[in-house]
Order: sequence, then C-alpha cells, then structure tokens
Amino acid sequence: MEGSYGRNVKAHGGGHGAPHQMQPGGRGRSRRKKLPIWLVIAIDVLLAALLLGIFYIFQYEIKPEVQGKPLPGATAMAQSQPSAPPAASDAPAAAPSATTPTEEYPAASPSIDPNDWRAKFADKFTEGDVVSTDTSYKSANVSIEIQTFMKGDVPYYIADIYVADLKYFRTAFAKKPDVMGGSELTDKVARENGAILAINGDHCTQNYGTVVRNGQLYRKPKSGNDVLVMYSDGSMKTFSPNDFDVDSTLSSGVYQIWTFGPMLLQNGQAMTEFNSTVQRSNPRTAIVYFEPGHYCFVVIGGRQSGYSLGCTMQELSQLMEELGCAEAYNLDGGRSAEMIFMDKMLNHQDRRRTTPDIVYITDNPEGQP
Repeated sequence: MEGSYGRNVKAHGGGHGAPHQMQPGGRGRSRRKKLPIWLVIAIDVLLAALLLGIFYIFQYEIKPEVQGKPLPGATAMAQSQPSAPPAASDAPAAAPSATTPTEEYPAASPSIDPNDWRAKFADKFTEGDVVSTDTSYKSANVSIEIQTFMKGDVPYYIADIYVADLKYFRTAFAKKPDVMGGSELTDKVARENGAILAINGDHCTQNYGTVVRNGQLYRKPKSGNDVLVMYSDGSMKTFSPNDFDVDSTLSSGVYQIWTFGPMLLQNGQAMTEFNSTVQRSNPRTAIVYFEPGHYCFVVIGGRQSGYSLGCTMQELSQLMEELGCAEAYNLDGGRSAEMIFMDKMLNHQDRRRTTPDIVYITDNPEGQP
C-alpha cells in the first residue's frame, strides 16, 4: 500500500513533496497577479461603481407602484358653489404690488358664509377672465401673487394663494398622477397635470409615513416625523408623532396627509427646537396655512456656491411667524426645493433632483394640461 502511494505521487509529478492540487480561484488570482497594479485598481473601482449604481437604482429610482384607496368623508369638493368657466384675456393687468410678510388680511363681512370661499374672497377672483403677469394669476377660481425678495444673499419666493374651492388645490405623483412610485423633475410633473403653480412634495417614497393624496390613502403606518393634515373643509393642522392618531385622523374626512416636517410653528409662534436632523442652512420648501381657502407656498434658494446657502430651520420658522399664518410645515428641501409658475422654474438649482410628488394649484381639476 505504501509503495503504491509513492508510485502515484511520482506519476503525478509529486516527487518534491505532497501532490499538487488546483485551489479554487487559483487561476483567477494568478491572472490578476500578472496584470499591472493600476489596471487591477481600475477594475475594482469600476466594479464598486457598478454595485453602487445598481443599489441606487433599486433604492431610489425603482419603487413599487401603489394604488390609493378612497377614504370615508374625503372629498375635493369643499364648496357647493358652481365654478365659473375661465376665459382667456389678451390684456393682462399690471403686476400687483408685492405683499409684505407682515401685511394683515382683512376679515370677511359677518354676513358672508365663511364656508363660501368664492364670496368670502370675492375681491381676489375675476368674473371669469384669466388675468396673468410674470408674478400673478387671477381667474374666477384661483388667485396667486408671487413675491420675490432677498434676505442677505438668500432668495425667498413666497406665493400667496386663494382658491374658490378645495378642488383647485391638488397633489399629484410623478408619471401617473394617482399612482405612487414614479419620479420625475418637478416642472415635468407640473406640466403633465396642468399646474399653474407647483412645488415639490414630501418625497413620499422615501419617508415611510402616512400618505394621503386627494382623499386617497396610499400608506397608513406612521413614522417618527411630524405630520401635516389637510382636511376636507380646507383646514390644516400639524402634528408631532406622539399627537398623531392615524385611525381617528383617517376617519375624520382627510384630503391630504404629508409626512416630512418638521412643523414650523407652535401656537403661531416661531420655534427653536425641531423634530429634524437637517437644521443647518439649506434650500427649503414649505406649505403655509392661514385659513380655509387661503394658503401660501414658500421656496428658499440655496446651495449655490458664492451666492446663497439657503436658510436654517430656525430662520424659516421665524419667517412663518412674520407671515402671521396659523400653521406652517417644512417639506423636502435641498436639491428637491423648487417652485414652478406657469411652466417656469422660479428658483435656481445647481443640481436638480427628481421628485415623486408635487403640491399644486390648478384651474383645471381634471388634471389635463
């Protein structure tokens, strides 16, 4: 037996020790050793980039499509007044004077039904014509006036909004307006949905909190973020995670729910502590609520080297107090922060990011451009 083993070793060329066995992957390692070191490094970098690219696509670009479910009592028809059809006008009016943040809005006459927004804000709407400028839009259903100003080197864009009916205040998802999961640039989503004015939303596909859009529930579980609820009567309210009861809220007639935050006011006063880890200077997007039928969109520019860094969360909160609003809420910011008016992007971004959803004002609730 021992002699037989020796003969087998010799037959396999093993006279100088143990028999040679090919190790798994040995040939691959041998070939890599023959390559120049710079080429090995380049291959490793390319493979790492490929893996990162695949991860990014599946993590941020490819999302499962989610269909909404109607909520009880949710409706976009807050008012019973019929809408007056808009008519084109070849003679736009002169641009209105800009509204200052501290301006007070006159109270409606006691004889006017506060739920009748068309009558309550009658001076904000036209008799049917559409009158627009580079900074304003007025029709029988919608009134928008945009103020742009600088604080230091930071540009602020404030859109004062009145609607005659809640149905003119809408949200839409990218690619398919009623299906959550897509992602496109804000101006493209705005154009596809006939938006007059639009801002980016709460980046809902990444936040994993409760999502309601136009009276449809897309995701129920709540997260640790602050929440903004828009009810079917046009009112808005912000909630901390501890105060937000999902079931009772969803049964109370909800039109929209955004999950991002943080909330920017506490009882109408500016805050100094926020439920957010991103409080340094950044581009910002916010929704402002005065009363049912009266809202405001705010976008603050930033991340422009040598020009503007944006504002801190505390500075944004202070602006909300100066505006005199009842509720204010921070949406997705950074490279997502954009305001689109009449198909034009008002703020500037050095690098743009696609968005899964927008908040917008339209004269055409059917969503046709």
